[in-house]
Amino acid sequence: MENEELFFCGDFSHALDTQFRVTLPSAWRCGEGDPHLVLFPGRDNDLLLFPYSMFREFLIRARSSALANPATQAALAQIGRVVRDIRPDKQGRIKLEKEMLAAIGVEKELMMVGAITHIKLCAPDNWNPVELGDAGVFLDEVQKLNSNDADGLSILMSKLTGKG
Repeated sequence: MENEELFFCGDFSHALDTQFRVTLPSAWRCGEGDPHLVLFPGRDNDLLLFPYSMFREFLIRARSSALANPATQAALAQIGRVVRDIRPDKQGRIKLEKEMLAAIGVEKELMMVGAITHIKLCAPDNWNPVELGDAGVFLDEVQKLNSNDADGLSILMSKLTGKG
């Protein structure tokens, strides 16, 4: 299992405990330990959890341009202000901040949605799954990804900076 690529699929409804923790579904955990994740505020009243390995690619590129570029420094300061390092405990629970949950409308219940490369966290009222028969529009987006020369990091950066 150590050489397998981690991906996330399925959707799960979970209750938060009194300390604002939620357990990652067992299907999303690694055999020898839980994944190291990075939490970003999303654009659609959601929070996004990315594997640290994906974020590490972003860090490598950021280091190479941050020293010489004031705009990059400012953008990194804003990103650094809102991202969170998430490490599940031994039971696979992750702790979330009350303020971040309130900002996306989560009080007690949380939807955890596998978005293949990352995990989407949102209030149950903000999750609107598409019926299987209506999935064509999403397949069109997958086709665009497959024909696009941009790598995953470029796509992540465009999502974070709002330029894409």
